[in-house]
Amino acid sequence: MNIIQRFRQLFRLNLAKVHAAWAETHLFRDEPARAVKNCARALDLNPLMVDAYVRRGRAYYRLGAYAEALADYEAAIKLAPKDASLFINRGLVHYALGNSAEAVGDFNWAIYLDPQQPLAYNHRGLTDESLGNDLGAIADYTQAISLDPYLAVSYANRARVRMARGDLVGALRDLRQYLALATGLISAERAAVEKMMLDLMGQLDGESAANSMA
Repeated sequence: MNIIQRFRQLFRLNLAKVHAAWAETHLFRDEPARAVKNCARALDLNPLMVDAYVRRGRAYYRLGAYAEALADYEAAIKLAPKDASLFINRGLVHYALGNSAEAVGDFNWAIYLDPQQPLAYNHRGLTDESLGNDLGAIADYTQAISLDPYLAVSYANRARVRMARGDLVGALRDLRQYLALATGLISAERAAVEKMMLDLMGQLDGESAANSMA
């Protein structure tokens, strides 16, 4: 490869990175369709760019194009088979498609690759719930929280399962922690959670309500 060819190759690779960076910007702006286009340009320039497959997969997921998202994550996994986050992402797509067994398999493999991944446990908990495995879901959400005590969504998820099982005190504690951590909630969302908490407290006797505050 001569100097000119090397320069052209380097230019293509750098331009691919630019398009991938723009795709991330569009995802941040909640413009998934534009992110898809930028990723396509990036992959035209560099078909081995894992980040471009991942970002396009995220964009397709937001658009509800789950088959396309699945194909992109599978392409990324072929290029980076030891990246736990890729299996978490593919597992979410399987979950969205109702492929519970495949979703659990991906989350299990992500945990095998990186046991310190709180989202793998959180998302496996969602699949446990869909399969009616409430105890497994609570265990997974609890493990996610132990790995990341600031993961607000896991408190909300565990609260939902605890409510379904009649553990109102535990659900209240989780919802309280969720509100403390989920600082990005809009006022309507926060008000809805607060109303739910008041409804739950109304179902408890005085001693249980006091225990929920502990």
